[in-house]
Amino acid sequence: MHLSPHEQERLMIRVAADLVERRLRRQPDLKLNYPEVMALLAAYVLEEARHDTKTVAELMDTKLSDVAKSLKIPNKAGNGNLTDFEVMDGVREMIRDVQVEATFKDGTKLVTIPDPLGKADPDAKVYPGKYELLADDGQHAVTYNADDHEDSLREGPLWAKNTAKRPIQVGSHFHLADVNACLKFFKDEECTDPADVKGKRLHIAAGTSERIEPEHARKVWVVPIKGDHLVKGLRVKDPSDWKVAP
Repeated sequence: MHLSPHEQERLMIRVAADLVERRLRRQPDLKLNYPEVMALLAAYVLEEARHDTKTVAELMDTKLSDVAKSLKIPNKAGNGNLTDFEVMDGVREMIRDVQVEATFKDGTKLVTIPDPLGKADPDAKVYPGKYELLADDGQHAVTYNADDHEDSLREGPLWAKNTAKRPIQVGSHFHLADVNACLKFFKDEECTDPADVKGKRLHIAAGTSERIEPEHARKVWVVPIKGDHLVKGLRVKDPSDWKVAP
């Protein structure tokens, strides 16, 4: 049996989801961690797409409660009611957009599920890039991009507006001046005052990204590109333009 890397990944997702289901049937009130939630959501999308029971648009509205209903796991009380899955502290803040490449009847499509666990708590103490260390004198937050965090807050946010007809996703270290030309940056929420984003990147945790929906303006925070200040390739054609900051 010859499986491509893509097929092997799907098989691993299915195995992981089956393991989580067995754990839940043994302990219905088990609080799920990040990989367990991701496995359940991904497997649910893959199966619904494979059996052609839901469209891309319908799957984009998937919530963890939908997965719970599909598995029909009785609650611990044994009163005939189904369990609604709970998650560990911080998991809701870690999962914002879930993306699954699923095979539908008419081909393979990317399904993006925004906030499958509901909106995250903006004041949460646990989320990617920030955590708390317990010490004798209390709790101390460690923040990503710490050197530029205060400057970013002082300068204030920008608004990124997607003028295209499809979503645009920007990674944590992508040079903002070289993103899709349909993504515009402004200083004001009304999107009338253009902002200069040369030498800037998003103020988000490394390895994460921001997704801006079509015809939508989203508040973003930016920080300078550090290191050698070089952004090779992208939309820059002249190597002399790779240097983006002093």
